[in-house]
Amino acid sequence: MHAVVLAALLLISAPSRLDVILERGHILVGMTGDYRPFSYLHEDGTFEGLDVEAARSLAGALGVDVRFVKTSWPTLVQGILEGRYDIAMSGVTRTLERQKVVGLSDGYLSIGKCTLIRASDQDRFTGLEAIDQPGIRVGVNPGGTNERFVRAHISKAEIVVIENNLAIPEAVATGRVDVMITDNVEAVLAARRDPRLHAVAPDRPLTSEELSYMIPRDDPVFLNWINLWLHQMELDGNLDSLRDRWTGR
Repeated sequence: MHAVVLAALLLISAPSRLDVILERGHILVGMTGDYRPFSYLHEDGTFEGLDVEAARSLAGALGVDVRFVKTSWPTLVQGILEGRYDIAMSGVTRTLERQKVVGLSDGYLSIGKCTLIRASDQDRFTGLEAIDQPGIRVGVNPGGTNERFVRAHISKAEIVVIENNLAIPEAVATGRVDVMITDNVEAVLAARRDPRLHAVAPDRPLTSEELSYMIPRDDPVFLNWINLWLHQMELDGNLDSLRDRWTGR
């Protein structure tokens, strides 16, 4: 009982990450840099994308500077737990599993999984059953919801793990793998950029999910502020502008 009371007192006395950021004068934003159109890292070390612009808007609303921290999908949650960044903004899907260990904001974009294939294979790969066959290779990046979906639904086809998420569409186009299963936004963008590729039924995705922003779990003050900022972005039309400019939605 004493341990529970002590833990509660420590939680109450601990400053919110919001206060820490304001005192520090800058916010640390985790970015994977490998997920167009949300987060892309150029060779010169600069980031661009929907969530990069959103992060700058967030910092402006806070009245602080923004500093981007390179991370990866396998280490995304750990970076929050270790305090390497205050928030992760890189096209992060809201999931119940993640919510167990980190905090997740309200959603800012509805998405769903769909398949990215070669344009010449449109008659061949009409659904998951046609894909999940011996001899078919499915490319996936490790550590995120794409890999979890593939491992839950693909049992006969070969799963090929490719560390660089941005390299998977090219691997599909050149025949290294046959299929990529990813969020419909990324699949559509990849197909627009490369006529060799085709996004299968992006308007009828295999799942219904939302993207959000990831923060430390036990910090309702910071979470409430992030959610109000998102709501204000929606009311002002700024969120629609970001979505239209980067996703065409």
